[in-house]
Amino acid sequence: MKEVNFLKYCPILFTFLVLNGCLSGSRPDVKLSPKIDDRVHQLSPLHNTVGIYIDPALRNYVQKEQLIHYNIGIHNYTFPIGQSLAPKIEDMSKLVFNKVIVLDNLQGNIEPLDGIVTFSMKSSEIELQIEESVWRAIGRHKLSVITTFLDTNMNKIWESDVAVEGKGIDFVSSRVEYEWWVTAGPKFAPAVDDAIEKITYALAQKLTTSKEIIDYLHKRDNQN
Repeated sequence: MKEVNFLKYCPILFTFLVLNGCLSGSRPDVKLSPKIDDRVHQLSPLHNTVGIYIDPALRNYVQKEQLIHYNIGIHNYTFPIGQSLAPKIEDMSKLVFNKVIVLDNLQGNIEPLDGIVTFSMKSSEIELQIEESVWRAIGRHKLSVITTFLDTNMNKIWESDVAVEGKGIDFVSSRVEYEWWVTAGPKFAPAVDDAIEKITYALAQKLTTSKEIIDYLHKRDNQN
């Protein structure tokens, strides 16, 4: 009996399995690595001391999305958004205020503060799309956060909804990359990174230009 060389047919079998979605399924958490927008450094900072409170629901926010495609099968993606968004909000706050105290809760503050800024998630929508004609993957992330400025007696001075849309594109340019793309990709993380970078800048811009906040802090400075 003639011996069959299975190694010869492995690439064909592998491609068949991939194209039928057999190697699809759950993936490790998507790695996010947003940066602080350089424009934040160009804003005029406020010289006051504030406490910032980030809602635990935002800090721990995880979003799961499923991509269903007739060619590459079903893929499940997990975006640990809160793990990346919360630290960037802290970094941004430290750039727009003279001193920032990160608060675990809104009760019993020890340090003297000029005000308190709170952040909470309003909505997060991630869209995963593949354009077969050019083998291009497009990720979109619509992200909105509610931010509030409170005085030291917990009275609301100012509140705003900040919304942005992030976008990321992943292209395929060769057969080798195609084989990688359908098994390990595409890269949708840049859309989420882009949204986080945009929203931290938008938050910084709002906080440093809000007439209500500036007037309140100016009045407080005069009282001191």
